[in-house]
Amino acid sequence: MTRTHSDGISDLSIDTIDHDGVVVMAVTGDIDITNAGQLRAAIEDGLNSCPVGIVVYLAVGFLASSGLSILGEANQRARQAGTGFAVVATVRSARRSLLTAGMDRVLLLHETVPHAVEALRTAAAHREA
Repeated sequence: MTRTHSDGISDLSIDTIDHDGVVVMAVTGDIDITNAGQLRAAIEDGLNSCPVGIVVYLAVGFLASSGLSILGEANQRARQAGTGFAVVATVRSARRSLLTAGMDRVLLLHETVPHAVEALRTAAAHREA
């Protein structure tokens, strides 16, 4: 599923792919106050599908505090639902925003999507055992 938002201020695109129970959301563009609700809705849709885990891959040029807040809230909701949640941020500006805000102490941050998917699958297998 792809969601795209363009209002002349910021563009945001979210492509969602299911990797055998782990939902991967590839987010491109910019995340700011004008489109953060779109990210929130996509993550909520993902959580409602009861996946093993959700990986948010941030390939964004700008990550505002509204986006950071949504990621923190989503992590908490996922934890309450027993769903794994991880973030991959390879773009320097997005990773810097996460680290500066101290989100590395709250979120599971991974270097690549395959590593994040495997970590969530492993964690789910341990929860089930």
